[in-house]
Amino acid sequence: MLIVRHARAIPKDSWTGPDADRPLTAAGVRQAATFAQVVTRDLPVRRVLTSPTLRCEQTVAPLVAARRVPLLRRAALGVDGSARALLELLASDEADGAVLCTHGERLRDLFEAWHARGRHGVPSSDGRTRKGDAWLLRGYPSEDATVEYLVTPDLHRSGQ
Repeated sequence: MLIVRHARAIPKDSWTGPDADRPLTAAGVRQAATFAQVVTRDLPVRRVLTSPTLRCEQTVAPLVAARRVPLLRRAALGVDGSARALLELLASDEADGAVLCTHGERLRDLFEAWHARGRHGVPSSDGRTRKGDAWLLRGYPSEDATVEYLVTPDLHRSGQ
């Protein structure tokens, strides 16, 4: 499975609407398109699970269109999700072969929970995931998964 942090979005302090409706910037839209090309070329994808926020949905929209796979919204991936709910989702059959799109906070929670459970070889909870980048998990997520950081190419010049 692949867990991606949403691409660059309009900054919170520049957005006056509900946070869930905050869209990607033009750079974020380009990031999403590049991410879809990388994933389309390299990985099998059965479905896409996403936070119910617009910025996450926009991040995976090009991938969903290119791969013609279902897009499913999951609260566990949302801004208000919990580490426990995310761990349960990752352990479910639904996550097998899926791309999941979430937020930096949820990724930090996930890594912190793994470390608390004695998992080794996973990023530290203070490790940062750049917007638009992803973590590839191979194996069973709660026990023996190997974790590899995937960078969306050529898009980390500024505006993280």
